[in-house]
Amino acid sequence: MKAETSGGDAPVGMLRSGFELHQPPVAALQSFMTPLTDMFYVVHLGVADMSAKPWSLEIGGLVERPATLTWAALRELPALRIVAAHECAGSPLFPDKPVRRVGNVEWEGVSLAAVLAIAGVLPQARYVWSRGADSGTFNGVHHPYYQKDLPIEKAFGAETLIATRINGEPLSPERGGPARLIVPGFYGTNSTKWLTRLELREERSPGHFTTTLYNDRIESGGRTHLKPVWAIAPHSLIVSHQDAVPVAVGVQKIEGWAWAGGGIAQVEVSVDGGLHWRIAQLERRVDFSWQRFCLEANLPPGEHGLLCRATANDGAVQPASGARNEWFSIRIEVQAAPNRTEDASK
Repeated sequence: MKAETSGGDAPVGMLRSGFELHQPPVAALQSFMTPLTDMFYVVHLGVADMSAKPWSLEIGGLVERPATLTWAALRELPALRIVAAHECAGSPLFPDKPVRRVGNVEWEGVSLAAVLAIAGVLPQARYVWSRGADSGTFNGVHHPYYQKDLPIEKAFGAETLIATRINGEPLSPERGGPARLIVPGFYGTNSTKWLTRLELREERSPGHFTTTLYNDRIESGGRTHLKPVWAIAPHSLIVSHQDAVPVAVGVQKIEGWAWAGGGIAQVEVSVDGGLHWRIAQLERRVDFSWQRFCLEANLPPGEHGLLCRATANDGAVQPASGARNEWFSIRIEVQAAPNRTEDASK
């Protein structure tokens, strides 16, 4: 599947301008490890051109000693690998619309905590701001760069990386190469591509992608509260069957993937449009990976509505509707077996 683009002539420092999306269909997500050909990517402002000068990373703000990390110095730090489900939070303009952009890959890089230790983080720092080299216009607003922030606790988590490889391959320009932030357990919007600067701050970033976009609006007590799109909510999808694709009568092995920031405790599957639910078998989690689930059901001929819903280890449940992680549902037609007696008489 080719990327969808909305760009024009690229300015200095950019290979391409404008929004880009590469999203293979859900049915392609058959493997535990997602091949890069089947792995989505999203570009908000365009693809940065990192070839003009050697890569380096500035570290500043609330630190003991501002530092600039070179590519050679980055490569000298211990390499780490982590398997993680990587999910897009969807359009920040339509946060309640499910888009099902997800994959499970292995990232390789160095610990963000080890990089921050080079500069010495001051105790009053509460957030790490991350800046990318990309610039451009999104939602009618010009951005001199893409900027996000992380809580300091997540930044120092052993899983959070400055990644340089994905599935054993160097990061391509579209995927944020040569180095990007990777925050397993958080939505992809927090994993800043083309990483060039980290700042330690007491307050959250004032950037448009932090203050306006990628915030969920929670109504409570007659007031609207903004909740950062950080930790991945429980989500699941079925990959063994496709919507409106007929299947032969008999036992159906209904399989799929489930994931959440803190892992999945249970997956339920319905074969009658949500009237009844059964608990599926669930495989264990590897690092921050997604988890395979499976349910066998002997379905009679006719139309059946297949649904799945996941419960996270923290008790959060995948909602029925109105959310980016709402229940995944498809309809299948189970075809009756041919009449062998009639066939034999022909």
